[in-house]
Amino acid sequence: MNSRAVIASVTGHLATPRVQLALVTSFSLVVIFAKLGGHGLANYDDCFYAQKAKEILRTGSWMTMHYNGQPAWENAPFFMWLIALSYKLFGVSEFSAKFPSAVFGVGTIVLVWFFARRLFDDSTAFLSATVLATTFLFTRYARRAMMDVTLSFFVTLALFALILGVRKDVRWFFLWALCTSASILMKSVLGFFPLVVGAGFLILTRRWRMIFGPAFLGSCLVVATLGGAWYYHEILVYGRQFIEAHFGWLILYRGVTMEPQPWYEHLSYVEDLFTYYWPWIPLLCIGIWRFSRKITKSEKGLLLVLWIAAYLVIMSAMKSRVVWYVMPIFPASAMIVGSTLSGVLTERAKRYWATTFAAVTVVAALVLVMTPVQVESERETDIRAIAPYVNHFASRGAAVIGFREDYYGLNNALLFYSDYPGFPIFDQYDSVAARFQSDVTVLCILEKEELAEMKKHVPGMRMVKETGGKSLIANKALAPPW
Repeated sequence: MNSRAVIASVTGHLATPRVQLALVTSFSLVVIFAKLGGHGLANYDDCFYAQKAKEILRTGSWMTMHYNGQPAWENAPFFMWLIALSYKLFGVSEFSAKFPSAVFGVGTIVLVWFFARRLFDDSTAFLSATVLATTFLFTRYARRAMMDVTLSFFVTLALFALILGVRKDVRWFFLWALCTSASILMKSVLGFFPLVVGAGFLILTRRWRMIFGPAFLGSCLVVATLGGAWYYHEILVYGRQFIEAHFGWLILYRGVTMEPQPWYEHLSYVEDLFTYYWPWIPLLCIGIWRFSRKITKSEKGLLLVLWIAAYLVIMSAMKSRVVWYVMPIFPASAMIVGSTLSGVLTERAKRYWATTFAAVTVVAALVLVMTPVQVESERETDIRAIAPYVNHFASRGAAVIGFREDYYGLNNALLFYSDYPGFPIFDQYDSVAARFQSDVTVLCILEKEELAEMKKHVPGMRMVKETGGKSLIANKALAPPW
């Protein structure tokens, strides 16, 4: 067999759906899981969620989340449940904290392949999956102990189930309900988007019998029951305390603003897309324009455009706007881009795309797995260096305080890595000096740049550990723990 025949045979195999699915899965596993452990967890929000999951195991409470031993209602529990289960499988570690997000990141890419195949065809499925797998923001956050990529999986699966319910069997609506419930139990009111998009799609396509049919109404009842179960429990146990903390502070204060804002402030997500969604943003714009022109004739276009529009419009009205809050639009965006590409690429170009992607997968696997090349930067290096000292002395009765640190900015990472927080946090040198008069061992964490001035006010302090950016000092000489 000559070389041309070999190449033709290889490219022919790469054009088959099963091989393309295996290819995109392999690439996703490499870029998301390569060197996933180590390198530290980011203080916000990774350490915050990872610590809450640790405290599930410590307290034995799977309903009420805890932070530093106290009930904490900032987040619904589902994502912390996943991390806690990961801890049970692998032990408490950075890898375990990131594992759920990584698994559901790969799962979302694979799911987009199946979803796009149902909506369009085999080539669009492969192109869409490769677009999502090469979307830097998506794969980056799939490697974080953050809930937004996992949420994207359940939103995507919910809307896939909705389409299957519409086109095949209304019993698929119950999968839609389960995924919507999971979204609500993960992201509170921001988990309602599968319900918003699903109901909007059925209304705009005038499926009134389906909307008022027993399957869809029963599915909504499942959402109200399962999706609301945690909220009902916490209200029954904690009452107004929970309502004020979760709905009052988190949702109304942080999420909604009543103050008028300049119109351009509400375009921040559009700006983010034009900043971060390269090289796909031009094709996304073309695809949205193309689908919007015939939106009344194309149900698949309606679903995808509605999916993106619902997130961008509603989230742009919120007070807090950060790019990962709209992570669930990327699967829909990938399918729009994949459809656009499929419409302009020739069959030969599609084979070339598959061949190139296969080569990139092999190179990525060799470079990321077989070489010392780092996939991500080190995080919280100072706290990780200080934490063993804090744990050693605090577990033997030492008090730990902080100086001019943000409480969560210090303690999310410190709690996760040492099991002990710095508290109270003082902002006056004299306050630290007074605290250091105690007969009990006192440790203080402060920025390295504050050290010279601290020595003037607390001349008797002792250095315990110094890092590139922070110092750990004590009120007495301490024997090195190792």
